[in-house]
Amino acid sequence: MLLLLLFYGQGSFAQEPRAKKTDPAKVRIAGAQAWDCAACHGTQKVLPKNHLDIREMPYVACRVCHLSEEGFAGSLRGKMPGSHLHAFRSVPCAGCHGQTKKPTAVAKSRCLVCHGSAAKVALKTQNAKPNNPHDSPHYGTELDCNFCHRQHAGSEDYCAKCHKFNFVVP
Repeated sequence: MLLLLLFYGQGSFAQEPRAKKTDPAKVRIAGAQAWDCAACHGTQKVLPKNHLDIREMPYVACRVCHLSEEGFAGSLRGKMPGSHLHAFRSVPCAGCHGQTKKPTAVAKSRCLVCHGSAAKVALKTQNAKPNNPHDSPHYGTELDCNFCHRQHAGSEDYCAKCHKFNFVVP
């Protein structure tokens, strides 16, 4: 009798296919606004206690205080992951990663869609001393952007593995 019930799917052991659950944290993070620190950081405090409310503040407004000149809060350059800078400039996650269920690393070709050709990027840093980081003697303009410009972690001066150029990498 038990075998018949299981065979016809009427027994208590029969299981219906489970609906695949979407991780609400991933949905929340993917759709997060730049100023919604809690979407990724939860209750962790990431801004100084006396910092202005940044909800819906555009990046250009951040630069009112965050200048390198004396008497200002100091530049944000090199102090935030690139994903934050992109988000503050209204570039959503899908803008770089595309509409995928599981985001993957972004190819250099995708970076160049917005930032211009590798040669154009190299022109922007042509006066960097002692060498142009975007036109290196080792890699020319071919080095993948992700070697230095990390989007979800602090960026890194890839050249510093061997050299002491002290580049500030946004």
